Amino acid sequence: MSALVKKLRTVFDLESSGRLIVYSVLVGVVSGLGAIVFATGLNWLQSIAMGQWMGYWPPGSGTEEIAHAAHMPICWYAVLLVPAVGGLLCGVLVYGFAPEAEGHGTDGVVKAFHQSQGNIRARVPLIKTVASILTIGTGGSAGREGPIAQIGAGFGSFLATKLKLSDWDRRMLVLAGAAGGIGAIFRAPLGGALFAVEVLYASTAIEFSAIVPCVVSSVVAYSVFSWVFGQGFAFTTAGDLMFHGAHELPFYLVFAVLCALVGFVYVWFFYGVRDRLFRKLPIPNFIKPAIGGLMLGLIALSLPQIMSGGYGWIQEALNGNLTIQVMAILVVANITATTFTISSGGSGGVFAPSLFIGAMLGGAYGFLCHEFFPQMVPQPEAYVLVGMGGFFAGVAKVPLTALIMVSEMSGSYNLLVPLMLVSVINVAILSQRWTLYEEQVSSLIDSPAHFGDFVVDVLEGMKVCEVYHPSRRPTLIREDLPLPKVLPLVARSTAHYFPVVDGENHLVGIFSLHDIRSTLVGREAGSLILASDLATVEVATVTPDDNLHTALRLYTQKEIAEIPVVDPEDTHRVICMLRRGEVVAAYDRRMTALQRGKGEGGRGI
Repeated sequence: MSALVKKLRTVFDLESSGRLIVYSVLVGVVSGLGAIVFATGLNWLQSIAMGQWMGYWPPGSGTEEIAHAAHMPICWYAVLLVPAVGGLLCGVLVYGFAPEAEGHGTDGVVKAFHQSQGNIRARVPLIKTVASILTIGTGGSAGREGPIAQIGAGFGSFLATKLKLSDWDRRMLVLAGAAGGIGAIFRAPLGGALFAVEVLYASTAIEFSAIVPCVVSSVVAYSVFSWVFGQGFAFTTAGDLMFHGAHELPFYLVFAVLCALVGFVYVWFFYGVRDRLFRKLPIPNFIKPAIGGLMLGLIALSLPQIMSGGYGWIQEALNGNLTIQVMAILVVANITATTFTISSGGSGGVFAPSLFIGAMLGGAYGFLCHEFFPQMVPQPEAYVLVGMGGFFAGVAKVPLTALIMVSEMSGSYNLLVPLMLVSVINVAILSQRWTLYEEQVSSLIDSPAHFGDFVVDVLEGMKVCEVYHPSRRPTLIREDLPLPKVLPLVARSTAHYFPVVDGENHLVGIFSLHDIRSTLVGREAGSLILASDLATVEVATVTPDDNLHTALRLYTQKEIAEIPVVDPEDTHRVICMLRRGEVVAAYDRRMTALQRGKGEGGRGI
């Protein structure tokens, strides 16, 4: 049976990954429930603040059911004052209880991963949720992904801390929580998972190790959310939007450059206003979101489309119901409105506003090209969808997320080719400096979360045979020796771990000095206790050809300090014992040699 168990462990890595998958399911459930609570609260406040007070009922989008026909605002002073009041309440809540909850939220998750070992204060998700509902529900131009990401990420951090998991596992569950929340609220499970692993870096780097927990969490959260709100799509298209061939590529190439230019202006203005205006205002911080809300209200008096994400107006653009002039104006207006809302300290995400800007930019460009080249641009509505993904890809540095998420949100993969082209070109030509997420780092090498990977890289290039000492024979203990005969052997030995063998010197177990002490305390030591009673049957072993990273991983997983080195031809025969200190010393020698410019050598280094 033990041989079968050992064989199964070589095939299935449940010890390191199985536990994390189970936790990811739990994180996904909580993320889905959090998305339900957030969406319910947001819908309730929007119906009161925007619907009843302003008299503003935006058009619906996708497959959602709307309770009221679309209607523009009828109470101008409510349009002006309600966002300001929402900003003030948000400011009081955030700066009074959790200042790190201000802004667009996703940066908080990215920072927690890179800088804080995945630690997120328990109160932050709650404060972020309520503050974002206040901001978006009263008309603020912000998205839902920031607060939702922090709800899931916060629970992932909380769970990992309570279970005393490692810092790395906590980081994985933080990303899983973010993926679950985003995958649920946008009804895009694959896009949510990709976003969580891609948004960490300003380059094309991806956190591949987090893909499995993120996918598991995102699928579970999406299923929980859909159980209440139904599946459906965020957007629907009038007819099948298609890519019609190579003759459209030049138009999309020009559009990619246009997205990059507007993306630069967006990021520059967004953080420029924050740094040069709001942060320098000589007033208390909690008042600044109210000023941002008031400035948004001034814009909304003429262009109410910029309030609360504007999904319904994206749908109108897809349906061809907006003019080129209106869409072009809305690009500038939404950049300004989002900046005033979030850069002032309001709470919400930048995902939805970026989709809105990209959609209006794509719509204006597509319909303009259609007027001059109707045969070459037969479906200008396609540029609305391509603009959504292509623009967000550049300003967030998430090309894979953008093209998959937009496809999931619209239920159509017919535009993958232009989405891929515009997303990749936009990311390639827009410098890493110009990103909406300040906490992104350039690559894995720049993340404190991956400092330990360099140790792994070095140890993977070194083998056990380079550092072990076969001349230092282990103290083998026969399994049938009684305790009184074991004790003198242990006393004469300098070892701390003792392999237990059968009559043919085959390894059957191992015990340590600690095991002997535990046996002597509270029990009468006599001949009834055999060496086999002291031993742990499941023994972690290495061969001379294994790399040192394998040995270090076993030390950590089993919480031991020595590992038996066995003969590769007979894995039950012990050659010697490999000490953890020897592995660390070998790593130190190799690093010293590499720093001096010497790349060769093994034990002699």
